[in-house]
Amino acid sequence: MYLKTLTLENFRCYEQTRIELPRGLVVVLGPNASGKTTLLEAVYLLATTTSPRSGPARAMVRHGQSWGRVTGVFERDGREVTISVTLGDPSGSRSGSKTVEVDGREVDSLREAIGRVQASLFWVGSLEVVKGSPSERRRFMNEAIGQTSARYLDDLARYRRALRQRNELLRSIRARGGSGSILAPWTRALVDAGVPIIEDRASFVRALAAEAAPMHLRLGAGAEELSVQYDPSVAAGSDLDAEDEFYQRLEETHEREVERGSTQVGPHRDDVILTVDGVDVRRFGSQGQQRTAALALTLAQASVARVRTETEPILLLDDCLSELDPARGAAMLDLSEDREQMIVTSACCPEHLAERLADAHVIDTGGELASCRPCRIPDIEGRNTESHHGP
Repeated sequence: MYLKTLTLENFRCYEQTRIELPRGLVVVLGPNASGKTTLLEAVYLLATTTSPRSGPARAMVRHGQSWGRVTGVFERDGREVTISVTLGDPSGSRSGSKTVEVDGREVDSLREAIGRVQASLFWVGSLEVVKGSPSERRRFMNEAIGQTSARYLDDLARYRRALRQRNELLRSIRARGGSGSILAPWTRALVDAGVPIIEDRASFVRALAAEAAPMHLRLGAGAEELSVQYDPSVAAGSDLDAEDEFYQRLEETHEREVERGSTQVGPHRDDVILTVDGVDVRRFGSQGQQRTAALALTLAQASVARVRTETEPILLLDDCLSELDPARGAAMLDLSEDREQMIVTSACCPEHLAERLADAHVIDTGGELASCRPCRIPDIEGRNTESHHGP
């Protein structure tokens, strides 16, 4: 799979631009605030229908405009797939914040578009998967598994609905009293949706761990070993099956649930444990170790997706060349030999990587850079770097 053309209209700092991209390694160069990250964000939006950045959809619309659009033409298994995400409404006839079209047809549900193309993104926010709260690692699992399984997205939606209703009842019981029996229907719904989520996450993390450890070594981390382990709120592998275990844990925590007005166990409390040579990289890892671990997870996620979908995901790697040391930077670029398309951004073209970049397709978002003069640099037209919505 690869992205053939990307068209941006009123998206962040871009007014209107169309970019053609080839297979292989694509390097996007430019100074800060020139729109590099925005290009990767646009591709990720097409793959997942969401931005990796927090905030409402309207924040992606160029300042002063009422709508924006991203359109990508992909080639997958020998045929073209066109995906378009519109933010706001160009006609002004409705107030919908986001509409998605696949091959010119508006989808009824966003899940119909998710998974049509595969993309794995490494950017500054990816570091939070390693050093942030458990919610960041749950989000990572949800987005990764969701790209390969529509059923998982359905289970997740059902679980969240049951959790919300159950928590409302718990707060009602805490405030006004009442029998716990009124929780039964939503407890059943919670377990029914939660068990397959637990099983899918366990399977995904096992596959991720198998790919991440050798990838971590390949990135030049020496003899350091990265370990990835699923840490479910409802323990897996006990004498009870997952459903019975879930019910038992809910019963054990019922008093605390009522006291706090919220469900205390379930997939919404899951975590992933990351260690380097047995040391918790979240708490004790250096910045370099955390960055390498985060990059290894992104690349491992792409490998897992490739096996599960039999399709090569597009790799999106933001600001890697200037942040990684020479050995890790070279190792990262060498990965493009195994990928159908890898799009990398950087503020500069390091001299020690010039040989590896000689055959890359280079895009400049901010004018010609002295260190990159030997490279082919098609400039991007239509950007507006003075926009209040920077990349």
